[in-house]
Parts: sequence; structure tokens; C-alpha cells
Amino acid sequence: MSPPHTPDPARRNPQATAAILEAALAMASESGLAKVSIEGIAARAGVGKRTIYRWWPSKGAVVLDAWAQRLEDRLFKHLQSAQSDDFEADLKRMVKDSWLGAIGDSRPVLAWLVGEAQHDPDLAIELRDRLIGPARDRVAVRIRRAQDEGQVAPDIDPYRAIDLIYAQLYYRLLVAPGPHDEAFTESVADLALRGLRPR
Repeated sequence: MSPPHTPDPARRNPQATAAILEAALAMASESGLAKVSIEGIAARAGVGKRTIYRWWPSKGAVVLDAWAQRLEDRLFKHLQSAQSDDFEADLKRMVKDSWLGAIGDSRPVLAWLVGEAQHDPDLAIELRDRLIGPARDRVAVRIRRAQDEGQVAPDIDPYRAIDLIYAQLYYRLLVAPGPHDEAFTESVADLALRGLRPR
């Protein structure tokens, strides 16, 4: 018995793929993510449901793919560009530009994906490997440089520092709603810096 075939994403039809991803984002924007369905995406994109299921295992995977393709370049560019000699300024810029600039109005999509990932292990892995993990790695590089330059305490784990910074953003997004504005992102950085500076 031959092993099950795993479709090669490189063999996707580019026109159908673009139509599917565009339909998924449009439906999410117009009707809310809870109302997105594979059937609705297929109808709007003019493809069969089997075409979608051949490449994506769930509606969450389609939305993540569509959202990530739109976001990846902007998010990683913002994080990579914060490379001055002033860690405090760079941190404030990374938080503001990623949370308000790159993610911006699509924060509800991120909130929904995080929620879906709690009961979809495959989606959780894809979200972590494609966006959250690479973003954390880029911030960790900047924190390590700040440690080398004496701007951050040397005994702090960079990834725990990232938790200290970005947990504030996710908490407001998912648990305790409030303004997402420049004043908030600056206060996030200021509060984290109190615990990160050398004593």
C-alpha cells in the first residue's frame, strides 16, 4: 500500500490560490471571522470545496495563509529596521510599528487565529512557525545586542524579556480591551524597560 500523498504547495494553481485567499480575507473583513466558511470561500472564489481542502485542512488555515501573506513582509521589515544604537528607542519603535503599523486594523484576525489555535494543534503550529516564532527571533537578536552593549541586564533570557513586552499587548487584545494607540505602545515599552535595565 502506497503512503498517503501530501500535496506540493508549489503545484497550486496561482489564479485559484489568489482568488481563494482574497475571498477568505474579504469574507473575514465584511462578515466577521465567525461567519467564514469553506463553502463561502469556495463560492466567492469560484472554485470547488475540494480544491480548498486539497491545500488547506481548515478555514483557519486558509485565513492564516491569507493574513500571513499580507503581513509577513511588513511585520518582519518593521522589526528588522529597528537597529540604532539606542535600545529604548528601538524597542518603542518595534512595538509601535509592529502592533500599530504592520498588524494595525487586522488585530481582530490575530485574536481569532489565536482562539482557533487553542483547539486546532496544526493551526497553532503554523501560526507559531510562520509568524510568532520568526518575529520573536528578530526581537531576541536586538535584545542580545542590547545586552552586549550594557543596555539590558546580561542575566535576562531574551525570550522571557519578549514575554514581558508582548504579553501586555496580547492581554489587551484578548482579555482586557482598551485603546490600541501610540500612547499605549509607548507605555508597554516603558514598563518593560524598568525590569530589563541593568541594576
